[in-house]
Amino acid sequence: MADDELAAVAALIAEGDDQAGYARLRARVGWPHGKELPELGAWIGLLGTLAERQGSEQLAELAREVVRDPDSPDRLYELGYALIDANASTIAASVLWRCMALVGDSEQVVCELVSALETALAHADAFAVLEPREALRAHSFMCQYLYAFNAAMTGRLDVTRDALPALRDGLDDHDDHATMAGAIAAIVERAARVAGACPLDAADLRGWHYVLTGGLLTHQSPYGWPAPMNGRYAWLQDSTARIATGLDRLGPLAAAAQAPCVYAPPGRAHEIVARAAALRLGLELMPWPAIGVPAPGIVALYDLADLPPDLAKLVGRRDGQIVYAHATPWTRDCPVAADVTTLLYQSLLPPWSDDADPDAIAAEIAASPGLGDEDLAADEPARWAALTACAWPPAPGPRSRAWAGGPVRSNRFE
Repeated sequence: MADDELAAVAALIAEGDDQAGYARLRARVGWPHGKELPELGAWIGLLGTLAERQGSEQLAELAREVVRDPDSPDRLYELGYALIDANASTIAASVLWRCMALVGDSEQVVCELVSALETALAHADAFAVLEPREALRAHSFMCQYLYAFNAAMTGRLDVTRDALPALRDGLDDHDDHATMAGAIAAIVERAARVAGACPLDAADLRGWHYVLTGGLLTHQSPYGWPAPMNGRYAWLQDSTARIATGLDRLGPLAAAAQAPCVYAPPGRAHEIVARAAALRLGLELMPWPAIGVPAPGIVALYDLADLPPDLAKLVGRRDGQIVYAHATPWTRDCPVAADVTTLLYQSLLPPWSDDADPDAIAAEIAASPGLGDEDLAADEPARWAALTACAWPPAPGPRSRAWAGGPVRSNRFE
């Protein structure tokens, strides 16, 4: 059967159907199916052919080296590392698993394997890799951090809490280590803050979004509710009514934080949402500063995935400042989590055309009646009220990254 599948993929590639060939190759070699694949070298040979056709000569050469020496830990590690960079994390995980089987508890290999699994949203598997390696975690700050983090991402807050003292004891003069330990401490503190108000179970999307990122999620998708989406959107054609409802949910939070105005970061979509926010909330729209970031006020974005590079400065929270993103992707990380976001999506289309007038769109959003009852069916107002009562305004300290995935599972498409 395996030989037949290998031959079928090879035939697709020979016929020039690279897209179909890669899809079937990834399904066979990608995690977790590729963990125990005996003919890995032959599959990697096909992967190299595809890489060469796409102009990735470096990746193709690394694949050829693995084919020549499939039991070389160095070659497997280099290929796995390159595959993560090439956004092929599920295949990278299988390659790095094979590498780890050859070298044992290498900090470098274990951390790279965990990185691939995290990118593939396989946090439970990443945790399973780290949990039995107590000796490795004892002398590796990075492995201990990844253990605590992936425990949280799988809902094991008990493990995260227990791991925190070892992280604090292992701190040295490495600034990144202090940042990582602080991130774990913040997760533990946020979980304590909402204890009793949120169930933090396998369906508590809002509660886990807050605990992991420090942000509030104001709207949950009614499509595939509760299973298989559990409040996240997969593909979404957005609407002005949805944006208007998000701004209405933002209003009381902005008032409680005494945010005096709205700022529009560079970018047409962000400017539309900022103008609509100013109109809908009755706040002044202020120009984006030439240097630095504004405070206090609402920094309004449409899509967090389009965060301008210099807005990474927003990691440092300032008094009276709210970072608001209408939409946040849930299948990939973002460098800064919004304090408030309307929805989580995998693929998003905005509700306007490229040539539409921004002022006219903003006015349409401001005048919208918002979403109807059918679109609000999954919003759980009682749970929302319980969460905001104890989680707002945000606690002092830096903003988290927006992490992909989490303990609540949703279907996603490739």
